[in-house]
This record gives sequence, C-alpha cells and structure tokens, in this order.
Amino acid sequence: MEEKELRRVRERNEARAKRKKKRKRIVMIEKIVFSVFCVAVIVVAGVLIYRLLPGVQVARQLKEANAYIETEAYDDAIASCQEALKIDSSSVQAYRSMAGAYLTKEDTMAAEQILYQGWETTQDESLLQYYCTVLLNEAVDDINSQNCTLDTLGKCVSVLEKDAANQDVYTLLDACYDRLLGEDSEQEELLCNGTESDSCGYEEYQDMMLRLLLVYDSQPSDQLLAEIQKLAAPKLDALWLEVKHLDDYAGLLSRIVEIGDNAELQQLSTCVQKAQEAQQLFAGAFEIFRSGSFEPIKEFMNSEEYLAIRDAFMNGTMEYWKGATYIPVNCDQMKILYADGSYQFAFADFKECGNKSDVINIWTAKQEDAGVQRICISYEPSSESGEYFPHTVYEFIYLYSNVKINGEYVPQMNYRFETRVENPEGTVTELIGDWGGEHEWTTEF
Repeated sequence: MEEKELRRVRERNEARAKRKKKRKRIVMIEKIVFSVFCVAVIVVAGVLIYRLLPGVQVARQLKEANAYIETEAYDDAIASCQEALKIDSSSVQAYRSMAGAYLTKEDTMAAEQILYQGWETTQDESLLQYYCTVLLNEAVDDINSQNCTLDTLGKCVSVLEKDAANQDVYTLLDACYDRLLGEDSEQEELLCNGTESDSCGYEEYQDMMLRLLLVYDSQPSDQLLAEIQKLAAPKLDALWLEVKHLDDYAGLLSRIVEIGDNAELQQLSTCVQKAQEAQQLFAGAFEIFRSGSFEPIKEFMNSEEYLAIRDAFMNGTMEYWKGATYIPVNCDQMKILYADGSYQFAFADFKECGNKSDVINIWTAKQEDAGVQRICISYEPSSESGEYFPHTVYEFIYLYSNVKINGEYVPQMNYRFETRVENPEGTVTELIGDWGGEHEWTTEF
C-alpha cells in the first residue's frame, strides 16, 4: 500500500515537473518571439526613419532627376529637382541640377533665374559663379552671332554687380561697346527707335549706366571708370535720341564727368547742354506757333537770342549745333553726331521725324536787301494723318522791301507772312505783304 502511494506521488511529481518544464519552454519561446518582433520593429522603424530623413529624400529626388536627364526627359528632371527643393530649399545640388536641365533644353533665362534664386537662398558662392558663367556665356553667344544688343550689355552689368573683379566681363564690355556704340557700329537707332515704334532703348541704357555707377560707388576702380566713360560717349556718326530724354542724358554725363577727368566726355557733356539750351530757347516759339496766333513771333525772331544763333550759323562760328541754311528745331527727336574726335548735335527735320512732329526752321542764308540782312523763320506743323501730304509750311520774313503807299512803292522794313499748302497735285500759296502793318496786302497763287 505504501509502495503504491509512493509511486503515485512520484508520478504526480514527475507530471508536475513536466508541466512546469513545458510552461518554461513556452514562456521562453514567447520571450524569443517578442524579442525578435521588437528587433524587427526597431529595424523597420529605423529604415522608415532613415528613408524619411530630408537628406535621403533629396538624394533620392536628385537620383531620379539624373535618371530623367539621361533619358532626355528634362521636364521630369526639373520636377524632381523642384520636389527636392520643397524638402530642402538649401540644397545647392538641386539648384545646380535644375539649372543644368534648363540649359540642356536651351531655356537660359530659367537657368539664370533658378541659379540666382539659389544664391539668394543659400549664399553659396559656387551658385553665384555658375550664374555669372551662364550670363557671360550667353553674352559671348550674342556677340559671336552678331546679335549684340542692350540686353547683351545688361548681362555684363549683372555680372559686374555680383563680381566687380571678374576680368572676363571687361573683355565682353569692350566687345559690346564696339558693336553698339563704337565707330564701326551702324546702330544709329539704338536709343531711339523712331516715330514708327513706341519702344525706346534709352530707359534701358540709362538704367544700366546708373547700375554701373552704383558698382563704382561701392567698389571704385580705374578699370571700371574707364568702361563707364566709354559707354557714356558714343562714337557713332549719328546716334538718335528722343528729346524727352535730353535732360536725363545731360545729368548722367555731368555725374560721370564729376568722378573722372575725361576731355572727350566733357566735350560731349557741353554739347548736350547746348542742345538743352536750344530747346529751352525755342520752347516759347513752339507755344506761339501751336496757338495759331502768330503775331508774337515777330518779337521772337527779332530777339537777341534768335539773331545770335542765326549769325553764328551764318558766320560759321556755331560750335556744337550742326546745320546749314535751314536749321530744324524739333521737340521730339535729335541726334548726337561724332566726327574727327568732336561732338555736335542736330534736331530731326520734318521728314526725319516721320511727319509726326512739328518743326521750326532757322533760316541762315545770307539774303540782303539794300545791304539789310533778312530775318527769317518757318514752321511746319505735324501731320495729323501721319502722311506727308497735305503739307503746310508757314514762313515769316522781316525784310527791307518796297511797300505800296498811296500808289507809290516805298522801301521800308516790313513783315511778310507766307502760307504754303503742298499736295501731290501742286502747291497753293497765300502771301501777306506788310503783314500786320498799315498797308497790308494779300495775294494767292
């Protein structure tokens, strides 16, 4: 009985031990599984975190961009670079890659913009140099293709604003000057495109010159000053300029003369100032003519100022104003003339301004009556239609001639006023003798 009891106890203990051992094994397996699971979670989480790191995401986008470029899918490459910049706007490589894609698809302007944007954002010097290189390369292409314009000059100015010590840009500035403003250039309408166009290059030119002066103010150098002085002084046979820009040009020249001694530039500055004085003198005469009430022109044409100009032309002593016989004065267009190292100016005549501006003509021919020199001036009003015909000319002459008084001809000073209307069929003239005088007479032919 005792043996049976002992056996049952032993069997019970053995069974209990087996269950305990089994439970331990299950617990151990559970711990191992849990540990493996935790490790797996950590690994996966680490991978996910790694993949979500900005640098990794940017690198992946740039890798995609490079792959697109290899297959010539440039728009997709640009889109990948844009995504990279959304992740990290300071990615220098993203800006470079995008600019490269734009250049490959020949969108130079977009490449310049993204490089400049990148430099502004990152202040990375390599992006700035890349930007300058793109601008200079484009300027070189313009020059080599004989397509140099003010825009080409502007690219050089933009580089100087960022890198005033860049020696390559000075070579290109010289080339631009030769093609635009040098003696061999034929671009007379560089700054004034004529009455047939509303566009005008002067504003762009003035802006670039002021930008160059700002660069000089911040980083003065003899080399830059020489370029500014050269660009301010055209050597074209004739450079057209709208009169409304005369004051701005005079101010620009005066400013440049102040910062550096240059005899040729000083002469040009004086020439432009003389053109200003001429405009100011004749402003009153234009008001008289445009009013339609011509009587006050008598006082103007006998003024000391008008006679001094007439006599200077007649005697060959006029220094800066070029003209002979009939000297036009125009409120809209003028030209700067260069020859033999000297500057002169002249205003457009009626045909040169496309019939769209009214013109005063100073008569400088020697015409004497009994030893008395005539005083003459004429006026051509602008054409309302833009066509030459019908063309009206008003002529005013103060002369010593016979006036019929009481049936007899008496020589005395008097005014003659002639109105001519030209048409393709011919000219109709109305002549008023002793105009405004006691013995006024009128005839038509």
